[in-house]
Amino acid sequence: MCLGLALAGFAAAARISIDAAADPDSRLEIRTVTLPDGSEVALYVLTGEGLVVRIDSDELVADHVEVDLTNRLVRVVGRGSFTTGGESVTADDLVIDLRAESFAGDDVLIVTDAIDVRGDRASRVPGLIRVALGYFSPCTRCGQELDDYAFEAAQIEIYPGDRLVAYDVTVLVRGAAVLALPLMVLPLAPPQRQPRLEWVTGSATARARLALSWPYAAGADAYGDVGLRYYADVLPGGSTLGDALLGGSVLTSYLGGSLEHRFYTERGKGEFRVDFTPSFLTYGPAGTTAPPTGSTDPAFVVRFAYADEEVLGPPQTAFELSRDDARRARIWEAGYSTVRVADGVKGTFSSRVFYDLDPADGVSAPSYASRAVPLQTFARLRLEPETVPVDMGLLRLERLFVDLGAFEDRSNALNRSAALTPVLKGGRVVESHALSLTPLNLWAGARLEGRTDFTGYYYDTAERQVEWSSDLTFRQDLGRLGNLGLSYSRNVREGETPFRFDVFPYRNRSDVRAQLRLDPLPWLRFEQAGGYVLVDDRDPAGVGWSPLESTLTLLGNVDWIGLTVKNSYDPKTPDPGTIDATLALRSRGPVTAALEVRHQEDLLLTPDRLTGEPRDTSQTSLTASAGVAGVVDVGVKTAYRYAPPTPAPGAPPDHFDDLEVSVTLGTLAHTDATPGLKVTYARDLDAGRVSAFGVEGAATLGPLQFDAAERISLPTGRLASSRLRLAWPGVAAAQADGLLWLDTAWLGLPQPASYARGLAFTLEDAPLAGRPSWQVKFTTLLDPAAAPAGAALGYRDSTLAGRVLLVDEVAGPVRFSVDGFAELLWADDRQPSTYLRRANLTFGVDLFERVGLQGTVGYAGSYDLAGARVSSGRLTLQEVALMARPTDDLYLGAVLNETWDLTGNDPARPAFSLRPRFVVVWNRCCWALYGSWDSKSGAVAVTLTTPGATQGIGHVFDTGWVIPRREP
Repeated sequence: MCLGLALAGFAAAARISIDAAADPDSRLEIRTVTLPDGSEVALYVLTGEGLVVRIDSDELVADHVEVDLTNRLVRVVGRGSFTTGGESVTADDLVIDLRAESFAGDDVLIVTDAIDVRGDRASRVPGLIRVALGYFSPCTRCGQELDDYAFEAAQIEIYPGDRLVAYDVTVLVRGAAVLALPLMVLPLAPPQRQPRLEWVTGSATARARLALSWPYAAGADAYGDVGLRYYADVLPGGSTLGDALLGGSVLTSYLGGSLEHRFYTERGKGEFRVDFTPSFLTYGPAGTTAPPTGSTDPAFVVRFAYADEEVLGPPQTAFELSRDDARRARIWEAGYSTVRVADGVKGTFSSRVFYDLDPADGVSAPSYASRAVPLQTFARLRLEPETVPVDMGLLRLERLFVDLGAFEDRSNALNRSAALTPVLKGGRVVESHALSLTPLNLWAGARLEGRTDFTGYYYDTAERQVEWSSDLTFRQDLGRLGNLGLSYSRNVREGETPFRFDVFPYRNRSDVRAQLRLDPLPWLRFEQAGGYVLVDDRDPAGVGWSPLESTLTLLGNVDWIGLTVKNSYDPKTPDPGTIDATLALRSRGPVTAALEVRHQEDLLLTPDRLTGEPRDTSQTSLTASAGVAGVVDVGVKTAYRYAPPTPAPGAPPDHFDDLEVSVTLGTLAHTDATPGLKVTYARDLDAGRVSAFGVEGAATLGPLQFDAAERISLPTGRLASSRLRLAWPGVAAAQADGLLWLDTAWLGLPQPASYARGLAFTLEDAPLAGRPSWQVKFTTLLDPAAAPAGAALGYRDSTLAGRVLLVDEVAGPVRFSVDGFAELLWADDRQPSTYLRRANLTFGVDLFERVGLQGTVGYAGSYDLAGARVSSGRLTLQEVALMARPTDDLYLGAVLNETWDLTGNDPARPAFSLRPRFVVVWNRCCWALYGSWDSKSGAVAVTLTTPGATQGIGHVFDTGWVIPRREP
C-alpha cells in the first residue's frame, strides 16, 4: 500500500507519502475523533510493521502512525524513528508538528554525524534540539561495554552541524562521577570548523607560542573563527615551572589575535578579517642568553569585503577595505563598485584608492597598481546601453559606451611634458563605439559590408589618443564564373597620454586588397590576390604594391588527377618569382598507386643573400608509391636541382636529393597474423654511394610478438640504431639494443673500423596498458679504447639497473607496496669490481594486520679506482617505521631517521648506529594516548588526543636519556 497526502493551505506545503510494502497486512483507517474542546478532526490511522512515512525529504519509521490533517500533526504510538537532515531521532510517542517544523518525544536517542545523545525527552524547533536529562559520550560508537568517559546533563541543546551545549554536567569516567561542570560546549562542526589549540615550547632562539582558535556561528547566515595567540621569549633553565610549560622562564610576553567572520545576504556574501601580530624583540645568534638587538614592527591584516553574486545581475554592489602589512606595509586600500540599470542605460560606478600611513618608509604604491592599473581611481562612471547590438536601419550598433574618470598614476615617460612630474592627477573621458554596415545588396550579385571601431581618450591636459580601425569590403559574384572582391582597411592608433596605464603602441596603416576567383569550366579554376599598402609608419619599406599571389587549378573536379600552378610576384622587386607546378595522380582501393611530380621554375636569377653569387632555385621533385593493401608497398622519392650552388673543392655538384626507395612486405602492425618486412634504401646519386639503409621486421606467433629494426649511418657505415624485441603482452618482454644482427657487407655497404657503440639488454613487464611495473636492464659501451691487451674491443661504463613499482599488492596475509630503483656499476675492462652505486626504495608492508613496516631507504656509493675499493657507502633511512599491534588498542613501534656510512670511512656517520624514536599509542577509539622517546635527544613526549588528530594536549620532557652514538 502506498498513499500520498498533500498538506496545502499554508506557506510551506508538505507532502506526505506512506510506504507499507514491508507488511502486506498493514491497514489504513479514517477515524473521526472529538477533541476536548468539542471540535471534530479526521485521523488517518496506519498500523503495520515497518511503516515508512516520508514528509518531504524527512523520513519516519514506525508501526503505528496517526496523521491529523486538520492540525497538521503526525503522531507515533509507541517506538518510532524520525530522520531529518543529518540527525536521526528514535523515541517513544513522537509528535511531529508540520506547521512549526518541530517534534517532541520521550525516551529519545538522537544520532548526529558527530555524536549520539540519549535523553528522557526531546523537542525540536528549526535549528535547535533540546534534550532533558541527557547522556552523551564520544565512546558510544566504539563498542565499549562501559564508556571510558561520558557526560550526563540536566539539559542539552544541540545546534546541528555546529555545537552541543550542556548545562549542569557530570563528568563520568568508567561510569563513576568525577567532576561537575555548570556548562560545557562540544563542537560538532567538521574538522576545519573545530576549535584548535596549539602549544609550542620555546628555546633560546625560538619563541614559545600558545594559540587558541574558536569557531562560532552568528545565526543562520554568518559564521567565523576568533583566535588568541600568546608569545613569549624564554630563557631555558630560568625556572622549573617555566621550563616545563614554555621551555624556559618568561622574559617578554606578547599578545596577538585574529577574527575571521563570513556572512551572507540574499544577494551576496562578505568577509571581515582582522589579524594582529605584535612587535617582537629581536636577538642575535645567541638568542635570549644575550640582550635584545632591536625590535620588529607590529603587523596588521585587515579585510572587509562584500560583493553581490554576478549571476543575479544588476543592481550589484561590491566594496573592499583592506590592509596587509606583509604585502604593503602601512598602506590602506579601498575599492567600491556598483552597477545600476535605468531607462535602458547601464551605469557602472567604481573607485579604488589607497592611503599611506607612512609616506617615508619607501613603500608608496598599493598592491593592485600595475602597468595597466592606475595608482588611484578617484571616481569612474561608465554608461552604456543595457542591450547591444542595436539595429538602426543600414547600420548596426555593436558597442557604445562613455567612460568618465579621475585618476592618479605615474606619468608617461614617453610624454616629455608629462614626464616632468613623476605622479599625475587628472581627468579622462573615453568614448567608444563600434558600428557595422548591414550587408547591403547593391545590385545583382553585388554585396557591400563594412565595420568601424573607434575608441577615443580625451584628457584634461588637452591631449588625446585614438584607436580607430575601419574595414570596407565589396564583393561581386559572377554567377558560376566566380567572384571579385575589393577591400579597404585602415588601422590608426595615435595621440598622446599623460598617464602610464593608458599607454599603447602607436601605428598608422592603411591598405587596399583585391581578390579574384574565376571558374569558367568545372575542371578549371583561377585565383589571384594582391593589394596596395597606402601607409605603414611601422614598416615604411612595406608601402606600395603587395605580392601578387596567383593559383591555377586544373581538374579539381576529378578524384584521380590534379594539376596546380602557383606564382608569387612582388611588384616592388624585379624578381617575378617562381612558377610552382604540381601534378598529382592517385588511385584508391585494394590496389593503390600515387605519383606526385612538382616542378619549380625560377623566372629570374638573383644573387644569394649571403654569398652574392647568382642563384637559380629551379628544381623538380618526384614522389611515387604503389602497392596492394596488406601485401606489398613500394615507395620512391627524389629531387633534381638544375643549377646547384658551387660545391666545395673536390665535392660533386649537389644536383640530386638522395634517391630513397622503401619496400614493405606484409604489415608491421601486430593487429593481424601477417608478418611484415620493410627495407629502406637511399643513394646519393651525386656521389654515387649509398647514403642510408634500414631494415624493420615484425611477426606475431601466437601470443608472442617479435620486432626487429636496424639502421646504418652512412657514409661511415656505423650502426645508428638497432633493436630486437620479443614480447608476450600481459606477461613480459625481452629487448636487445645495439646488436649488429644484420651483416651489411654483402650489400656492399662501407665497413667501418672498430668504433664505440652502446649495448643494452632489457627484461621487463609487458602490461596491456600503461607503464611496466618492473624492469631489469644491463647497459655497457663496447669501445676499442677500452680493449685489454690482445683484444680488439673492450667493455666500459657497464651498469645493471632494476626498477619496480607495485601498488597495494596482496600475497596471502601480506599486503605491500614497493617503489624501488637500484643501479650497480658492473665489473668490466675499466671497472675492477661490481658495486652498488645508488638505490632508493619506498615501501610499505602489512602482515596479518598486526605488523607494519614502511619508510624510504636510500643508498649512494662511490668507488676509488686508485685504491680499487668502495670509498663511500652512505645509507639513508627516512621515516622507516616498524609498528606492531599486540592488541586491538595498543600500538608499539620504532622510527628510524639515520644516515650511515657502511664503509666506516666517515667518522661523522658511523655504520649501524641505531638510535630510533620509540613510539607507543593506546588507541581507545574515542581518545588516544601517544608517547614517544627520542633516543638521540632524550626527549620524551606525551600527548592526549583523539585518533587521527594532528593536535592534542601534551608536553615534551627533556630527560637526557639517550643512546650513545656508536663510534667507528
